[in-house]
Amino acid sequence: MHFKSSVLFIAAVFFGGLHPVCAKELAVDFEFQPPQWRTAICPPDDPYKTLVDEQGVLLYHYARGDFATKVSVAADDRAKTVGQSLLSPRVPIVRTEREAGNLKIVEEVFALKKAGPPMSKDGYSAERKDRGILDRGWAKPPDGVAGKLADVAVGYGKPIHYQIRVPGKEPVAVAVALCEGWHGEPGRRILDVAVEGAAPRQVDPLAELGKNQAGLFWFDAKDADGDGLIDLKVSAAEKAADKNAILNGFWVFPAAKKPQDAAVLAGAVDAAAALVHYSGQADADSRNDVILVRVTNRGERPQTIAPKVVVNSTKKIERLDERQIRVDTHETVLCTEKVASVNKRKQGNAEEAVLALAPIAIEPGKTASFAAIYCGGGRVDCTPLTLAEAETEREKAENFWKTVALPYDRIVVPDKNIQALLDSSIRNIWQAREIKNGLPAFHVGATCYRFLFIVDGAFILEAANLVGAGKDTRAGIAYTLTFQKEDGRFEILPHYSKENGIVLWTCVRHAMLTQDKEWLRSIWPKLEKTVGFIGRLRQESYRDASPLNDGLLPAGYVDGGINCSDQLEYSNVYWNLVGLKAIVEAARWLGKTEQAAVWQKEYDDFEAAFRKAAARDMKTDDRGNRCLPILMTTDEKIRKSDPEWYIYCKGQWTFCHGVYPGQLFAKDDPLVKGNLANLETYEKEGMITTTGWLTGGIWNYFASFYGHAVLWQGEGRKAAETLYAFANHASPLLAWLEEQGLKNEPIRENGDMPHNWASAEFIRLAVHLLALDRGREMHLFEGLPVEWTRPGMETKLNGLATPFGPLTCSLRVGGDGNTAALKIEPLADPACEKIVVHLGRWADEDPEAALALDPRTRREIEIPLRRKAQ
Repeated sequence: MHFKSSVLFIAAVFFGGLHPVCAKELAVDFEFQPPQWRTAICPPDDPYKTLVDEQGVLLYHYARGDFATKVSVAADDRAKTVGQSLLSPRVPIVRTEREAGNLKIVEEVFALKKAGPPMSKDGYSAERKDRGILDRGWAKPPDGVAGKLADVAVGYGKPIHYQIRVPGKEPVAVAVALCEGWHGEPGRRILDVAVEGAAPRQVDPLAELGKNQAGLFWFDAKDADGDGLIDLKVSAAEKAADKNAILNGFWVFPAAKKPQDAAVLAGAVDAAAALVHYSGQADADSRNDVILVRVTNRGERPQTIAPKVVVNSTKKIERLDERQIRVDTHETVLCTEKVASVNKRKQGNAEEAVLALAPIAIEPGKTASFAAIYCGGGRVDCTPLTLAEAETEREKAENFWKTVALPYDRIVVPDKNIQALLDSSIRNIWQAREIKNGLPAFHVGATCYRFLFIVDGAFILEAANLVGAGKDTRAGIAYTLTFQKEDGRFEILPHYSKENGIVLWTCVRHAMLTQDKEWLRSIWPKLEKTVGFIGRLRQESYRDASPLNDGLLPAGYVDGGINCSDQLEYSNVYWNLVGLKAIVEAARWLGKTEQAAVWQKEYDDFEAAFRKAAARDMKTDDRGNRCLPILMTTDEKIRKSDPEWYIYCKGQWTFCHGVYPGQLFAKDDPLVKGNLANLETYEKEGMITTTGWLTGGIWNYFASFYGHAVLWQGEGRKAAETLYAFANHASPLLAWLEEQGLKNEPIRENGDMPHNWASAEFIRLAVHLLALDRGREMHLFEGLPVEWTRPGMETKLNGLATPFGPLTCSLRVGGDGNTAALKIEPLADPACEKIVVHLGRWADEDPEAALALDPRTRREIEIPLRRKAQ
């Protein structure tokens, strides 16, 4: 279509009248922000995840729902917090503003990272796989033994498990260090130590070494199964009285170059090792967090302040000298200015140390500054900083964030607050990420969700892929695939068989977004094993006691407000259907027609069993909506103990995923209509409540699950409204809590913050409002907010990843607001049959109005905007 005919075609579309402005104005004002929030300041991939709360307090040592250590500054005891902000969405320097009379106080918190010497050689690394803890100062090694062996990894009631990545199949010597500092008599702690490729050993550290005596236990190890990893496990022996395992550290050396034990224990040959791992020092990097304080006297008279640095911790606090204290035998707190006194006192089960600085006089109109530094990381660098040096480090931190290579600018929108949330979401995802055995692990959060979840990770990976980080996504999928078991299953969470379908979808989606069939072929054997496992799960459904799930799946864990793993339910069914559907399409894409036909038959049988069961289990809510609850049956014991599990909207996150991205249902499917209608009855603050663990509360990123479902159903405006409601539940520092209560209710919260499945979902929903692949078509602007089409506004997608190749397009509204210039670059994949530009609501009164374009031709089109004045 040529330029002139394009204009004429669109003009004809508008010949019906003027489009009224939407009655509900969309804007971001953070009206429903959580009352409490936490913000990450760490660099990308940093293993030390420092958080700052809404009062500017540094938070450390998270455990069991709280932070054991909190560090704050009081420039003036009268000061009250009046605001908090980020330096910018891309620069997480947290600025907390306070006032005390005529004093204006600004505290800036930022993180510094300095790399230390490497603790491994090329190709070697180690990752702890269990979710046990670290206990510092456990033992007191004797003179001549590295003090770092005082710390232990602990497995409370479970084994300690490390995987050591090795570059080849050659044998290596693994030296395991043990030093018992708790028990005093033999027989209490007996450990089974197993290293892959070597004979296991049973060790009683007290009997063989003595209390606080360190020893080495050597293993001639190798990668026996060829997966590039050597497993190291330490577990409590069956006859042990204490069922908690400990491990102080380990070394890996070439098999023929075993050093003397004394030299290894002293740390004298660390540089010669292929890998060194002290349990309390995962790396040799230092990490200093700085609170830089500036106090301005806005009055007419001189004022004197007596600043304090306050450290509250349930960990041990020691005074080192007149300027420093140490926390948990490791981290150190110091100040740029002279410390007049250090006082400690008990506060409940914690200690509080107050470092009182010498008084500082401030003349009228002048500013006085000082800084407190929390020195941590694997290698503590507590070299004192001057104020000038702290100011210089702050500039370095700002410059780092302004230049760090993160995948910004693939999506550019005219609403500055939506853009800020998009940029912050990208940054938060990379801040939560960690490198595990050389591969990126996209973690959900910094505290209770600081590990890989298959389902959360799938959407975080897709969001990264969409914004152009395909290589990082692939490496993240490689990390996910390391969790596959021999029988093909993925089971990070027990009875969570949906992980298998999610992995299938994740791999297929990535292959299509990167247009890489060869990569998909390279992992195909792994995916075949997973398909086979899903088939075996379905066969198990015929062998259990109930006929209700025949042809579906065994009882499983739901999540999303339903905490059972022994009930028959649909959440795992939805996702395994989605996975099978995706892998069937992928088999066809790769030309594996016979395999596709076999799997299609499996899918059809699975889907028929689901339809039969769903028809049986449909319910009617109190508004007359026919809907399908997640639980198939009602257990009267559960109804008495946990009646909320039977609320119809609970667990429906998997249904929403079945709608999109699963595409399991036709648009006119009554099940979809009824379930979405039921969910809508729970809407408050623009969000669907009661879908998670907080009944009556809000699971923030469920907004994206619901928003995608209604978008897929053709309700673009509703999806856009949901994006804005989602945005307005973020903190002013541009991050989300997993779950929170309603505004003006008593404080309720659940989960991590920043929560980066939420970050990913915000990116995904914003992207898909503008560009959504539907089968062999690329659909643009289905959910474009009319608020983004005002004079001079521009919306751009710059190389956005799609299944048809990178998408580059822009929509710029003219200065008079009467026309919009649309530019679209060709899509590379000939599989795309057409580009559909949706015009309804933002450019035409007919919600179905659209323009079909050839995807292989560059387009520049002028679109008339004829609507009533805004």
